Amino acid sequence: MISRLWRMSAVACVAAMVLGVPQASGREIHVAKTGNDAHAGTAESPYLTIGKAAEVAQPGDIVTVHAGTYREWVKPRRGGRDETSRIVYRAAPGEEVLIKGSEQITSWAEQGGGVWMVELPNTFFGDYNPYALNISGGWLLYGQWLHRGDVYLDGEAFREQKTLDDVKRQTQTWCCRVTADKTTLWANFGKANPNTQLAEINVRECVFMPVETGLAYITVRGFHLAHSAENWQPPVIPLQKGAIGPRMGKHWIIEDCTVTNARCVGISLGQAPGVDYANIDAFGAHIVRNNVIRRCGEAGIAGQKGATRCLIVGNLIEDTNYRKEFGGWETAAIKFHESVDTVICGNLIRRVSYQNFGAFGIWMDWANQGTRISGNIVYDTQAANVFLEMNHGPILVDNNVLVGQGVRSNSEGCIFAHNLFVDCKFDMVSDLERRSQYYKPHTRIEVGRKQGIPSDDKWFSNIFVRRGLEAVKKAPGYASDWNVFLEGAKKSVFGDEHSVVDSADARFRREDGPLGVSLRFQVGQAALRLNAPWVDSQLVGVLPTVGQTIEDALGKAIRVDTDLLGKKRAAPVPGPLADPRGGEHAVHWSMGGRE
Repeated sequence: MISRLWRMSAVACVAAMVLGVPQASGREIHVAKTGNDAHAGTAESPYLTIGKAAEVAQPGDIVTVHAGTYREWVKPRRGGRDETSRIVYRAAPGEEVLIKGSEQITSWAEQGGGVWMVELPNTFFGDYNPYALNISGGWLLYGQWLHRGDVYLDGEAFREQKTLDDVKRQTQTWCCRVTADKTTLWANFGKANPNTQLAEINVRECVFMPVETGLAYITVRGFHLAHSAENWQPPVIPLQKGAIGPRMGKHWIIEDCTVTNARCVGISLGQAPGVDYANIDAFGAHIVRNNVIRRCGEAGIAGQKGATRCLIVGNLIEDTNYRKEFGGWETAAIKFHESVDTVICGNLIRRVSYQNFGAFGIWMDWANQGTRISGNIVYDTQAANVFLEMNHGPILVDNNVLVGQGVRSNSEGCIFAHNLFVDCKFDMVSDLERRSQYYKPHTRIEVGRKQGIPSDDKWFSNIFVRRGLEAVKKAPGYASDWNVFLEGAKKSVFGDEHSVVDSADARFRREDGPLGVSLRFQVGQAALRLNAPWVDSQLVGVLPTVGQTIEDALGKAIRVDTDLLGKKRAAPVPGPLADPRGGEHAVHWSMGGRE
């Protein structure tokens, strides 16, 4: 048996992170529940709110927040100047800090049968009352009657109902009524007493997001962010929000956080007014790493344009749209539009759900260019594990483990290399009704627009279990070779001259953990018999539409010479492991010290 422990620090793409850059000497500002905003903000005399610290923080400062629950929308006033003068917001090491968009309610009146009621003046909500606003927007196809608020008991979100009679019939449900001067909520708490347990309702639209566009060099580290009440976030709105987001700033780092129960989007890398979208240096280049993102209604991480040059690495994203209350063509664990040179690597994505429509794992939707999807594990998505929609390449999909739903694409120039596909179909279809843009390489300068017609896609050195490429029709520029097909998976009709078909049982098994997963499988000797070439720019060639090959953001050609674990390959053996010798292989993905 070969046992392999996958730590995020071992993934090759982590080399692209900003690590080890010295922080300029600045002030350390302290925030604590024992503080006062009239204090000096020192360790001995801390502020009470993070918002106060955000008002005064200057480039190079560190805002250290001590244990407790902070019910506020943190709105940074300024950013850093460069990597050495970041403004860092961090939870004090070893302390649990929650920032919530909700308020605790302790004035519930018992109505009988487990139902309780509370009446609140509309002034309680300020200028944003989520119970007066419905979820709405483009491509939202069901659940439009729902409101943007929720009711929680001890951290569990209840289900909204249309009438009080419905609430009376079912525990863990709620409904609301808003008049000119007050908001009334009814909730069925069963045998629980909401005045003695933790009952919360949404109040704030966001939890951590500037109100000014373009702030740069901000780090957010170690917080638990919860209970934002943002609306559905389609790409047609000018300002996309989430529980947390940089509002089209530059060089943010969001790391080691937990984001839960965002009504729609957990981390928004979406567009905002006031930015020159044609200038690739004006925004983006964020790092989103080692976060736990769960129970978001629409998407874990999403946005239009703002994911450009971003690194999304080592995150656990799970239970997206777990209640299946609302949804449409924006539901995915990760969904980006119009991003350039984005890297999505080393993430664990699981359990994406729907009533109808959407529910993809990674969804690159519309005019994404230079994308790399590498070393991810994706399973239990009701729709495709990966959906590549209306892109013109290059998109490099390498060293991933995709289970159960496979790939859907109406894009061109997609390179699939060294992946393990288990029970995965490939649904390659054309979209002749729309035309999406493509850019001058490594810029956002539009060159032209084309229909979504699959072409120039390539499959090299993959392992297919039970389903192969038999359903993929030949198309211009298609190539496939040096793959291994196991347990009845079949070759393509347009290539695979050197590929191997082996009836051997891969014995693929999966064991879920609360913050990770263990995968076990066998490859046998089939992969070792292939003398495959390296998957690199020479093998792939220049893709004709965009005029570039597989390259990083600096234009350096990529060779797929590391594996899913970040280990260097001695030779380009098929599959996601550099050394697939005989016997069982075990890959363990975890969030490190948090499991």
